[in-house]
Amino acid sequence: MLTEFQREAPAREIMAALEEDGGVIVHDFLEPTQVDELERDFKPHLDAVDWGHSDGGDSEAFFGRQTKRLHGLLARSPRFGDFVTQPLLMAMCEHFLKPRCRDFRLSTGELMALGKGQEPQMFHRDADSWMYFPEPRPEILVSVNAALTDFTEENGATRVVPGSHRWPRDRKPAQEEVVSAVMPRRSALLYSGNVLHGGGANRTDEIRIGLYAGFLLSWLRPIENHLVTNGIETLKTAAPRVQRLLDYSETGWEVIA
Repeated sequence: MLTEFQREAPAREIMAALEEDGGVIVHDFLEPTQVDELERDFKPHLDAVDWGHSDGGDSEAFFGRQTKRLHGLLARSPRFGDFVTQPLLMAMCEHFLKPRCRDFRLSTGELMALGKGQEPQMFHRDADSWMYFPEPRPEILVSVNAALTDFTEENGATRVVPGSHRWPRDRKPAQEEVVSAVMPRRSALLYSGNVLHGGGANRTDEIRIGLYAGFLLSWLRPIENHLVTNGIETLKTAAPRVQRLLDYSETGWEVIA
């Protein structure tokens, strides 16, 4: 199972459960007005693309045929900057990443919509994007998937395998070891980059929308080139902490190792 918390819970308790299980659910993670504004900002961009679209590539085998995935989210909503700098996310990065680097950065931000008929996604570990990192691999990536709509068993709630962040690489999950991150709108799944997970199957007429952000050790290269996806003018006007997360500086690329 995944331990569930309210946002007001002590960060140390949330981090302890995250260390143990590889994932936790935090309720009321987004304010009501915040989720409304994000949904309103992103809606025209989602409506403008077809099912099967992904800014990150055309691998339907991985992303799915009935999904839409968008990047460059700061350019699509200035409120994305407030989302990625929320205190609980910064506390998560400080706890899991800061001991191994001088700073941390945003690897990628992604808006993920699952439509009717989408099949379950294959289980994977997000940190496998850095596949040459020596084993045993410490925490190099921590992530959040916030629910802009309800996540249910029927509409494709993310499937997570608690404890799998500590498993041998070749171990496969049994059905009884898989749990669905069922959570209401405004909640969020916080999880390790080493935990097995994947999107669920959407057997409804609903569209399940999640807002993802992955945070990375500063000396590893992020998946997303934020200068390209968001544009220099967007980054110029962002708050200083957001600029730092997205690797922008007035003097050029800032390398922090």
